[in-house]
Amino acid sequence: MLLSKFLLSGAIALGTLLSGETMAQRSPSTAESYPSKPVSVVIPFVAGGSNDSEARLYTDKMLASLGQPFVFDFRPGAASSIGVSYVLKSAPDGYTLLITNAGISVFPSYYPAVNDTVVKTLVPIIEFSNRSTAVIISPAALPNVHSLQDLLAYAKANPGKLNCNTAGAGGITHTVCAALAGAMNIKITPIHYKGVAQGQIDLIAGRTQVSGGTLLGAMPQIKSGKLRAIAILGTDRALLMPELKTSHDQGFAVDFPSWLGAFAPPGTPVPIINKLNAEFVKAVRSPDVIKQLETLGSVPVASSPETFRKKFSNELAYWKKVIQDNDIKVDE
Repeated sequence: MLLSKFLLSGAIALGTLLSGETMAQRSPSTAESYPSKPVSVVIPFVAGGSNDSEARLYTDKMLASLGQPFVFDFRPGAASSIGVSYVLKSAPDGYTLLITNAGISVFPSYYPAVNDTVVKTLVPIIEFSNRSTAVIISPAALPNVHSLQDLLAYAKANPGKLNCNTAGAGGITHTVCAALAGAMNIKITPIHYKGVAQGQIDLIAGRTQVSGGTLLGAMPQIKSGKLRAIAILGTDRALLMPELKTSHDQGFAVDFPSWLGAFAPPGTPVPIINKLNAEFVKAVRSPDVIKQLETLGSVPVASSPETFRKKFSNELAYWKKVIQDNDIKVDE
């Protein structure tokens, strides 16, 4: 209900924004003087996570190259839809941007009443990087589970007893758990938390058993032995743990493409989008940023707006099929 409320309010404002899109894109270029004041960057998550850390690498470079600060505005909640709705309703002048992850291509499919074309009207600027998504378990709860086959054996021997902590219904971690359960033909009950940190505390303590998310966020606990990564979801191994087998290596065709990217409100002039893309590309490709991305386990991409638009559109369709095929419900 909350998600529908926010996105539907965004849809109402969207008509006004779209009616001015042609005029905005045909008006004389404002790119030469842009930006002339600070730029607000909406992050639809709580502060302090891996999205925050990586995004700052790029915005710090933008301050140096464009002479204006890019100020973070954290608007978490409702599977990131609160922040997305805010950007949808913002002025299309380049002074409000959205930096978010692949979850934005997931949550629209949980709400049939919300047309994902509302989300598609966001203007893609750049895909910064790709990341690895891992299946992580609690050694305290599952001491003998070291692989997906071990997890399958536990689930078969303990039907209905396997649970998975998520960072909220309708988000990435919820979908990871549900898609994994579908691929393995087992039941995994989602336990929803208000964020990654709270869920991770219970995972370490063994009150929950399984989780899915970026490898980076769990690395300190994995290194200390408090958590254990048992698979990377996809076909490519992770930079941070190249020895860790993928889901495909282990016989399960479960893929979870993850990325970080930037968007602008509908109707933002093309010259401004192109200027932002050019500056962000320089930031992503700078040697010091590439080195820091390696420590974060992210692979630089630095796409064009059009390439990112196609990928985003494809992923909206991909996740809709995954969620429908596995009959995943937001209220589970």
